[in-house]
Amino acid sequence: MIARIFGGNGDMPNRATDAGATICVCTYRRPSLFQTLKSFERLERVDGLSPCVVVIDNDLTDALRVRVEEFARGFSLPLRYVHAPAQNISIARNAALDAVETRWAALIDDDEIAAPDWLSQLWHARKGAEAVIGQSAAQYGPDLPGWAARCDFHSNRIEGSVANAYTSNALLDIDFVRRHGLNFRVELGRTGGEDTVFFRQFAQAGGRIAYCPSAIVTEEVPAARATMRWVRRRNYRGGQTHGLLCREFDPRAYRTLLFTAGAKAGFSALMALVTIPGTDASRRWFARAALHAGAMHYRIRPQILEEYG
Repeated sequence: MIARIFGGNGDMPNRATDAGATICVCTYRRPSLFQTLKSFERLERVDGLSPCVVVIDNDLTDALRVRVEEFARGFSLPLRYVHAPAQNISIARNAALDAVETRWAALIDDDEIAAPDWLSQLWHARKGAEAVIGQSAAQYGPDLPGWAARCDFHSNRIEGSVANAYTSNALLDIDFVRRHGLNFRVELGRTGGEDTVFFRQFAQAGGRIAYCPSAIVTEEVPAARATMRWVRRRNYRGGQTHGLLCREFDPRAYRTLLFTAGAKAGFSALMALVTIPGTDASRRWFARAALHAGAMHYRIRPQILEEYG
């Protein structure tokens, strides 16, 4: 159900032009949502671009609606609220795709802060591409262990193929998405990896993806995530997602995955010991071992850890 809440100085941008961009924020019980929204008021103006905002609430009830309505009254951009229950990030992301009334959608998480030039950097990098991916830079407070910042397991940057994209900082051509019937898989909405699969399908459909590392959003890392237990679990799940990608998009790699991932997991585990447990190098090798172990697990038993919910 979509409730229209108009703040700012006007209605939603004209769908018929290329000038509109909708900033989509999926949320689930995070107070940081309002800090994310406030960061949009500091965005640099781009000639011809009229941004608006949609908040997609993934909670069971629409209790957040009242707070968003109150916030919208003093907000400088047009703002809408969408209720998309329940506790499944794919449902929320699909609701975001459906709610967009402009050609372009900018995606950002509800615990991230947009740099003033974030949207302008994405916008100017879209030439010839149907998607632009920016950089999500983790911020580590002084109370966190020193290795967290040095190893930086929490930032999102594209390494290797641009198809290894993510939704924490992205600009999408919604016309292309709808033309090819792309969406986020609901069965992955509580495990994670739904954005990885989405962008692999996006690329397979002919979508061109550009990487723009100068388009930056930041995220403060909470203490609960600055642990090697969290790193192990996240990387293990990432390995399982890699197994799913191999099964669906690279059958040859999937056939040999148990052996290749096993060899890499064993080598990484050995290096984690050789480089002395507790050092930064050992932690990085340990994270790699968890990744490859997750891929092995998926090859033996195709399932993915439930990360959300």
